[in-house]
Amino acid sequence: MKKKLKRMGVIALVIALALTAAYTSLSIAGLLPSRGSRIDSTTITNSFEDIAELATEEYNFTNVGKYTKDQLKVGGVGIPFTDSSFLITYSGTVKAGIADISQITVSIDDASKTITVKAPAIQVLDSSIDPASITTYNQSFDIVNQIKVDDVAAFLASEEASSKQIAEDNGLIDRARTQAETLLTAHVATVVSNTQYADYSVDVDWDD
Repeated sequence: MKKKLKRMGVIALVIALALTAAYTSLSIAGLLPSRGSRIDSTTITNSFEDIAELATEEYNFTNVGKYTKDQLKVGGVGIPFTDSSFLITYSGTVKAGIADISQITVSIDDASKTITVKAPAIQVLDSSIDPASITTYNQSFDIVNQIKVDDVAAFLASEEASSKQIAEDNGLIDRARTQAETLLTAHVATVVSNTQYADYSVDVDWDD
């Protein structure tokens, strides 16, 4: 029986490292504006270059699943004691965010004093089970109808897909989008803080 997904919250360390790397790279390259500098939309767009993928929301799940391999059949009739099964517990994560942040573009509207960040749609980046967390119970194997490695792999892949769907049904995408919007807005505000756009508002337009 599956247990309800538990939200781990924002992957703060991953995000902080990504944004810090971008900020540091810009500083070293002399691209981060100093006080009184004048920049354009290209400068702001380039500030995202060192961030390949941005995961902004993560779920942790712990599930119990049962795998059963049906009885062998002869002439459509099942052979007793040839079924195999096991119970398995496992833990894993489902992450969501921006898969390719290099697709971000920036435009500036001087009339409305608005900087618009056009960003790719939020999506699930990964749904995976931690191999170290897998434990099996109540194993019942038949020597004739043995469970193979491929059977287990297919079962776990199905469980990963199921966990992904549950995460999405519980609002993972929406929360990842909200968090990403906050981060993108803050990032752009930092880049333009010492420039002619310091008093411009920042909007995020999602490519949904």
